[in-house]
Amino acid sequence: MLPSDQIALASGIVSVIALVVAVYAIRKGNKNSSVATLISLSESCRAAWNRFLSAPNNDDRAYELAELMNTLEIAAAIVNEDSLAGVSKTLLRAYLEQVITLLKNNAFASEQIEHMLSEPKTFESIQRFYRAPQDAVPSVTRPKGWFQH
Repeated sequence: MLPSDQIALASGIVSVIALVVAVYAIRKGNKNSSVATLISLSESCRAAWNRFLSAPNNDDRAYELAELMNTLEIAAAIVNEDSLAGVSKTLLRAYLEQVITLLKNNAFASEQIEHMLSEPKTFESIQRFYRAPQDAVPSVTRPKGWFQH
């Protein structure tokens, strides 16, 4: 084997190793980014829930519910775009399923959300989350009156 062939072979091996390292770094970066996104979104949802639950009257409660729904809309958009990786994706999907069920079962929230749906594109990402195949969100019972446009 000529020295030029040995150099070419060594270069090929180094290139393959570099590619493997790059793929690993990208995957690790995606997971770290997903966790950071989930933590930030979790904090936003927690604050929105606190404001909604501690609102002193129904007008303030309705306003804070709208803010909570806007935060959930962002969460649904992230799920719909498949922007998260690993367990972060699973946790956010499960959180949305549980929260939607809680809101559906709360008479005040359910009535207010129906009033918020004045336009077909209102909460479009949540609507898309609902239209996912049943096996994607099996535990979600789609509330009557919500997203029937």
